[in-house]
Amino acid sequence: MNKPLQYCFYKRFSLILLLLVVVASVIVIRVERMLLVQDFEQRGASIAHVLSNVALDAISSQDHAAMERYIGDIVQAGFVYGITVLRDDGVPLTGQRLFPDSHLIISEHPIRKGDVSYGTVQIAFSTAWIDSITWKIVYCAGAVVAVLHVVGLVLINVVLRNTIYQPLTVLQQAIHEISEGNLTKKIDLTGPQECNSIGDSFNVMAARLADSFSQLKESRQHLELEQQKMAAVLACMTEGLFVTDNDGVIVSFNESATRITGYTEKEAIGRRCGEIFQFTLSPDSVSLQNIPTADIHVETTLKTQDNRLLDVSIGSAVLRDGTGKSLGGVQTFRDISDEKKRHEFYCRTEKLAALGQLAAGVAHEINTPLGNIIGYASMIPHSNDLEKNHQRVAVIVEQARKCSRIVKGLLDYSRASVSKLAEIDLNDSVRRVVEILQLQFDQKEVVLLLDLSQQPFMVLADSRKTEQLILNLVLNAIQAIDVGGEIQLRTWQDNKMAKLLVQDNGPGVPEELRCRIFDPFVTTKPVGEGTGLGLAICAGIIDELDGLLELRHKGIGAGFVISLPRYRGRIESTDWSAG
Repeated sequence: MNKPLQYCFYKRFSLILLLLVVVASVIVIRVERMLLVQDFEQRGASIAHVLSNVALDAISSQDHAAMERYIGDIVQAGFVYGITVLRDDGVPLTGQRLFPDSHLIISEHPIRKGDVSYGTVQIAFSTAWIDSITWKIVYCAGAVVAVLHVVGLVLINVVLRNTIYQPLTVLQQAIHEISEGNLTKKIDLTGPQECNSIGDSFNVMAARLADSFSQLKESRQHLELEQQKMAAVLACMTEGLFVTDNDGVIVSFNESATRITGYTEKEAIGRRCGEIFQFTLSPDSVSLQNIPTADIHVETTLKTQDNRLLDVSIGSAVLRDGTGKSLGGVQTFRDISDEKKRHEFYCRTEKLAALGQLAAGVAHEINTPLGNIIGYASMIPHSNDLEKNHQRVAVIVEQARKCSRIVKGLLDYSRASVSKLAEIDLNDSVRRVVEILQLQFDQKEVVLLLDLSQQPFMVLADSRKTEQLILNLVLNAIQAIDVGGEIQLRTWQDNKMAKLLVQDNGPGVPEELRCRIFDPFVTTKPVGEGTGLGLAICAGIIDELDGLLELRHKGIGAGFVISLPRYRGRIESTDWSAG
């Protein structure tokens, strides 16, 4: 239990004073007793010297009565307890033999004449007189202790009040005012240097607290503003967003997430995302595996509360504190079902546009074998030569098969189908596209430079979409160059990627369009000659194939580099529409 400062001072002062008095009293008593004993011994020596002469005369004259009268006069003086004179053989001449006692101080002196010893004088002093003096000293010491104690307490009280109590009271009042919010309070102490130093330190502390609270207030206002901004951003986001802790439990769920999934914020918060969505939005989400990098634009399928399946694009990242410790994860998701339908529509539109460009050449290509078929067929009825008729029929069949191959290629190209992954040779895809566009090359007198690798470049991709990707890029190159222009198709391997370069020597892509050349409806063609969807569709196809499409604008013309992952020994057939 805490005691007041005054009580602590009084207690320590009393103990110290008592200890000092006790020590001083012991020293004084011991010194007093030692001096009194020495005084008794000196008196005894004087009395014994005189008494030894008296005893020597009494022994010589055999007058013991005179010696006893002398001894009686000395004892009556009051400070001598008793005197005994012993012969040399130990027989008492007067009195009784004295023996050592705690209450007596015995002093012995020989009786001599020359070298001859006649006996011993014993003088005993009582310690009662010394004890009485000692008790007087003790009483005086007690009185001194009491007086000093009272005076000391009064002085201590005055000193404490002037030097400690008043500064502490001022300091206590200042602390109380600061606790009430008055951070401008200052202390002006005029006491001892130590108290003034405490006051100065207090004033510095109060000033720093005022600055800190001012900064804290500004920071709090700024934080509240940022929180309001964040709440407004989350409220107006078109993308769904939810935050999870390290165990995958949802701690935040915005309005767009409710709109997309059908789950309210109250239904979602506190439950694991696996319980809400029946599976996580991204099974390999960085926020659940504590991967340090963000994962964005991952496509998957989301099952809503009313059991509808939506195609969604998700992004996720790890949420960390200032020390880098993982606190959970943030995931966003966007409904891309309509967007994927529009993408498929754009792909079909671009195919039709490409088919329109091919129509004239295809018609000319088919008209030639049809003309041959009609010509040879019209000659058969007018000829009886069976051998020539058989030759004519063979030509008709060959020309009909050529028409069939052309029509089949066009049908395969224009047919909409679900993407299927399979092991294909990138070089073979390039050769098939070259075969389809051969008439276009011939009509524009294109110089085609084929630099294909001798070894197969096996990739895991959808063959039709790969061919559509290559065909769109080559058609763009044909349209960009003049008559007699040059197009280069080259394949090579770079680490684990198979690469294809489609390079022309046309005018190239203007610098202001290079950053958005893959955006929809961005085109370098004159108005009415292009839809602006070709490269956008190519970018969508390359994303589905987990590849990369880059614009290369070094030198003359434009070059596009296709990068596809090399096949690593696993054949799969995956429905990409499921994400």
